[in-house]
Amino acid sequence: MYFSNPKRVRLLISYLLRKPWNSFRYLRNCYFSNSPLEKGLPWWSYESIDWTKKILNSNTLVFEWGTGGSTIFLSKLAGRVISVENDDKWFRQVTQELERKSVKNVSVRLEEIELDDQNQFENCDYFNALEEKYDFIIIDGEDHFGPEMKWSARESCFQRAQKWINSNGFILVDDSWRYSNIKDFSKAKKILSFKSIGPCRKGITSTDIHCY
Repeated sequence: MYFSNPKRVRLLISYLLRKPWNSFRYLRNCYFSNSPLEKGLPWWSYESIDWTKKILNSNTLVFEWGTGGSTIFLSKLAGRVISVENDDKWFRQVTQELERKSVKNVSVRLEEIELDDQNQFENCDYFNALEEKYDFIIIDGEDHFGPEMKWSARESCFQRAQKWINSNGFILVDDSWRYSNIKDFSKAKKILSFKSIGPCRKGITSTDIHCY
Protein backbone atom coordinates (compact mmCIF):
# COMPACT_ATOMS: atom_id res chain seq x y z
CA MET A 1 0.00 0.00 0.00
CA TYR A 2 1.49 3.34 -1.07
CA PHE A 3 0.33 6.75 0.18
CA SER A 4 0.21 10.03 -1.76
CA ASN A 5 2.09 12.98 -0.24
CA PRO A 6 -1.16 14.76 0.76
CA LYS A 7 -2.30 11.64 2.60
CA ARG A 8 1.07 11.37 4.35
CA VAL A 9 0.67 14.97 5.55
CA ARG A 10 -2.88 14.30 6.79
CA LEU A 11 -1.72 11.20 8.68
CA LEU A 12 1.11 13.17 10.30
CA ILE A 13 -1.15 16.04 11.37
CA SER A 14 -3.76 13.63 12.70
CA TYR A 15 -1.13 11.75 14.72
CA LEU A 16 0.36 14.90 16.28
CA LEU A 17 -3.10 16.19 17.18
CA ARG A 18 -3.88 12.90 18.94
CA LYS A 19 -0.48 12.69 20.63
CA PRO A 20 0.84 16.26 20.94
CA TRP A 21 3.40 15.23 23.58
CA ASN A 22 5.40 13.62 20.78
CA SER A 23 5.75 16.89 18.84
CA PHE A 24 9.00 17.90 20.52
CA ARG A 25 10.60 14.51 19.91
CA TYR A 26 9.45 14.66 16.29
CA LEU A 27 10.91 18.14 15.67
CA ARG A 28 14.12 17.43 17.58
CA ASN A 29 14.96 14.22 15.73
CA CYS A 30 13.51 15.09 12.33
CA TYR A 31 14.30 18.71 11.53
CA PHE A 32 17.02 19.56 14.04
CA SER A 33 19.23 16.47 13.99
CA ASN A 34 21.61 14.47 11.87
CA SER A 35 21.13 10.94 10.55
CA PRO A 36 19.73 8.04 12.63
CA LEU A 37 23.25 6.54 12.58
CA GLU A 38 24.69 9.57 14.36
CA LYS A 39 21.72 9.66 16.72
CA GLY A 40 22.15 5.95 17.46
CA LEU A 41 18.46 5.31 16.79
CA PRO A 42 16.61 2.96 14.41
CA TRP A 43 14.65 4.37 11.50
CA TRP A 44 11.57 2.64 12.94
CA SER A 45 8.41 4.09 14.44
CA TYR A 46 8.98 5.58 17.89
CA GLU A 47 6.36 3.33 19.46
CA SER A 48 8.22 0.21 18.29
CA ILE A 49 11.49 1.68 19.59
CA ASP A 50 9.93 2.27 23.01
CA TRP A 51 8.52 -1.27 23.05
CA THR A 52 11.87 -2.81 22.10
CA LYS A 53 13.63 -1.01 24.95
CA LYS A 54 11.40 -2.86 27.40
CA ILE A 55 11.88 -6.32 25.86
CA LEU A 56 15.59 -6.72 25.04
CA ASN A 57 18.16 -7.56 27.69
CA SER A 58 21.77 -8.67 28.06
CA ASN A 59 20.83 -12.27 27.20
CA THR A 60 19.08 -11.41 23.91
CA LEU A 61 20.69 -12.66 20.71
CA VAL A 62 19.85 -10.39 17.75
CA PHE A 63 20.13 -10.78 13.98
CA GLU A 64 19.62 -7.79 11.71
CA TRP A 65 19.23 -7.49 7.95
CA GLY A 66 20.27 -3.90 7.24
CA THR A 67 22.54 -1.76 9.40
CA GLY A 68 22.55 1.80 10.72
CA GLY A 69 21.34 3.62 13.80
CA SER A 70 19.45 0.46 14.76
CA THR A 71 22.78 -1.36 15.09
CA ILE A 72 24.02 1.18 17.64
CA PHE A 73 20.66 1.12 19.43
CA LEU A 74 20.52 -2.68 19.64
CA SER A 75 24.11 -2.93 20.89
CA LYS A 76 23.10 -1.04 24.04
CA LEU A 77 20.23 -3.41 24.82
CA ALA A 78 21.17 -6.91 23.64
CA GLY A 79 23.88 -9.37 24.54
CA ARG A 80 25.09 -9.91 20.97
CA VAL A 81 24.11 -8.44 17.60
CA ILE A 82 24.87 -9.87 14.16
CA SER A 83 24.13 -7.36 11.39
CA VAL A 84 24.31 -7.93 7.63
CA GLU A 85 24.87 -5.15 5.09
CA ASN A 86 25.18 -5.17 1.29
CA ASP A 87 26.34 -1.60 0.59
CA ASP A 88 30.11 -1.24 0.93
CA LYS A 89 30.13 2.53 1.55
CA TRP A 90 27.42 2.32 4.21
CA PHE A 91 29.14 -0.70 5.75
CA ARG A 92 32.29 1.40 6.26
CA GLN A 93 30.30 4.24 7.82
CA VAL A 94 28.57 1.92 10.25
CA THR A 95 31.74 0.07 11.27
CA GLN A 96 33.54 3.39 11.79
CA GLU A 97 30.72 4.59 14.04
CA LEU A 98 30.84 1.33 16.00
CA GLU A 99 34.59 1.72 16.45
CA ARG A 100 34.19 5.37 17.46
CA LYS A 101 31.70 4.34 20.14
CA SER A 102 33.88 1.35 21.18
CA VAL A 103 31.04 -1.12 20.63
CA LYS A 104 32.25 -4.67 21.28
CA ASN A 105 29.15 -6.87 21.11
CA VAL A 106 28.30 -6.31 17.43
CA SER A 107 29.53 -8.18 14.37
CA VAL A 108 28.76 -6.49 11.02
CA ARG A 109 29.08 -8.60 7.89
CA LEU A 110 29.29 -7.31 4.32
CA GLU A 111 27.53 -9.75 2.00
CA GLU A 112 26.66 -9.70 -1.70
CA ILE A 113 23.02 -9.33 -2.68
CA GLU A 114 21.09 -10.27 -5.84
CA LEU A 115 17.80 -8.49 -6.50
CA ASP A 116 17.18 -9.33 -10.17
CA ASP A 117 14.66 -12.02 -9.25
CA GLN A 118 13.44 -13.93 -6.23
CA ASN A 119 15.34 -17.14 -6.96
CA GLN A 120 18.68 -15.32 -7.24
CA PHE A 121 17.97 -13.40 -4.06
CA GLU A 122 17.18 -16.54 -2.09
CA ASN A 123 20.48 -18.05 -3.18
CA CYS A 124 22.68 -15.03 -2.40
CA ASP A 125 24.94 -14.68 0.65
CA TYR A 126 23.01 -11.73 2.05
CA PHE A 127 19.78 -13.75 2.34
CA ASN A 128 21.50 -16.87 3.65
CA ALA A 129 23.53 -15.05 6.30
CA LEU A 130 20.80 -16.05 8.75
CA GLU A 131 21.75 -19.62 9.59
CA GLU A 132 21.21 -20.11 13.30
CA LYS A 133 18.56 -19.43 15.94
CA TYR A 134 18.01 -15.92 17.33
CA ASP A 135 15.72 -14.29 19.88
CA PHE A 136 15.09 -11.11 17.92
CA ILE A 137 15.31 -10.78 14.12
CA ILE A 138 15.03 -7.43 12.33
CA ILE A 139 13.98 -7.21 8.68
CA ASP A 140 14.97 -3.72 7.61
CA GLY A 141 17.42 -4.14 4.74
CA GLU A 142 17.63 -3.65 0.99
CA ASP A 143 14.53 -4.42 -1.03
CA HIS A 144 13.90 -2.27 -4.16
CA PHE A 145 10.24 -3.13 -3.64
CA GLY A 146 7.63 -0.93 -5.32
CA PRO A 147 4.14 -0.93 -6.82
CA GLU A 148 5.43 -2.59 -10.01
CA MET A 149 7.29 -5.41 -8.27
CA LYS A 150 5.84 -8.94 -8.11
CA TRP A 151 8.02 -10.08 -5.22
CA SER A 152 9.65 -8.59 -2.14
CA ALA A 153 13.06 -9.34 -0.65
CA ARG A 154 11.72 -8.52 2.80
CA GLU A 155 8.91 -11.02 2.41
CA SER A 156 11.49 -13.68 1.51
CA CYS A 157 13.57 -12.67 4.54
CA PHE A 158 10.52 -13.00 6.76
CA GLN A 159 9.89 -16.54 5.52
CA ARG A 160 13.47 -17.46 6.33
CA ALA A 161 13.36 -15.69 9.70
CA GLN A 162 10.41 -17.82 10.79
CA LYS A 163 12.62 -20.91 10.43
CA TRP A 164 15.31 -19.44 12.67
CA ILE A 165 13.39 -17.62 15.40
CA ASN A 166 13.59 -19.02 18.90
CA SER A 167 10.48 -19.94 20.84
CA ASN A 168 9.14 -16.79 22.53
CA GLY A 169 11.20 -14.72 20.09
CA PHE A 170 10.26 -11.72 17.97
CA ILE A 171 10.57 -10.71 14.31
CA LEU A 172 10.44 -6.99 13.55
CA VAL A 173 9.40 -5.77 10.09
CA ASP A 174 9.96 -2.09 9.42
CA ASP A 175 7.96 -0.13 6.82
CA SER A 176 5.34 -2.82 7.33
CA TRP A 177 2.71 -0.75 5.50
CA ARG A 178 4.44 -1.88 2.30
CA TYR A 179 4.25 -5.58 3.12
CA SER A 180 0.67 -6.42 4.05
CA ASN A 181 1.14 -9.98 2.67
CA ILE A 182 3.50 -10.83 5.50
CA LYS A 183 0.64 -10.95 8.01
CA ASP A 184 -1.06 -13.60 5.86
CA PHE A 185 1.77 -16.13 6.24
CA SER A 186 3.03 -15.16 9.68
CA LYS A 187 2.94 -18.00 12.22
CA ALA A 188 3.24 -15.60 15.16
CA LYS A 189 1.06 -15.97 18.23
CA LYS A 190 0.24 -12.29 17.91
CA ILE A 191 1.30 -9.29 15.83
CA LEU A 192 1.89 -5.83 17.29
CA SER A 193 1.52 -2.97 14.78
CA PHE A 194 3.08 0.35 15.72
CA LYS A 195 2.12 3.25 13.46
CA SER A 196 3.74 6.54 14.43
CA ILE A 197 6.42 9.09 13.68
CA GLY A 198 10.07 8.03 13.82
CA PRO A 199 13.59 9.48 14.06
CA CYS A 200 14.53 11.60 11.02
CA ARG A 201 11.27 10.69 9.24
CA LYS A 202 9.05 13.48 7.98
CA GLY A 203 5.88 11.43 8.08
CA ILE A 204 4.13 8.45 9.62
CA THR A 205 5.60 4.96 9.29
CA SER A 206 4.60 1.57 10.65
CA THR A 207 6.66 -1.15 12.27
CA ASP A 208 5.22 -4.59 13.01
CA ILE A 209 6.54 -7.00 15.62
CA HIS A 210 5.57 -10.67 15.30
CA CYS A 211 5.57 -12.46 18.65
CA TYR A 212 6.29 -16.22 18.65
